[in-house]
Amino acid sequence: MRWPPDRFQGDPRLVLTENGSKIVYKGGQPIMDQGIENLALISLFTRRGWVGNVLMKDPLQKIGSDFVDAGLEPITLKSLNNTRDAAIKALTHPLFGTVDVEVTNPTSYQRRVEIKLQPPSGGIITLVLIKNGMNWIAQGLYPAEERIS
Repeated sequence: MRWPPDRFQGDPRLVLTENGSKIVYKGGQPIMDQGIENLALISLFTRRGWVGNVLMKDPLQKIGSDFVDAGLEPITLKSLNNTRDAAIKALTHPLFGTVDVEVTNPTSYQRRVEIKLQPPSGGIITLVLIKNGMNWIAQGLYPAEERIS
């Protein structure tokens, strides 16, 4: 990949909010991401049975997971393991390469999910998702907006 990345190439970066997701703009240009962060978030946060899957012939293109539902369970050791298993299953795709997921409960009302992806293209991408009460907060180790000059 060319460094620094071309600010006009890639996909508009999705940012998780308490009301869904949004696209952030700087100077009228959406912040773009050439990595796989968007794909990972879409794979995790699209529920099973997404209607768009009927258009996909290749099973690897179909999306939908139990990650959100696992995150809604009361926090127990079993639910933390269910969240981990759902994340791994949602990210089982050759584009993500090696996937390592750690789910912890740092406080009584939080669920912290750290996902490390090592795609075939190289490098390690770390996503940290924090479920704070009812809402998920996503943080990238090196988010796309920091790469826009």
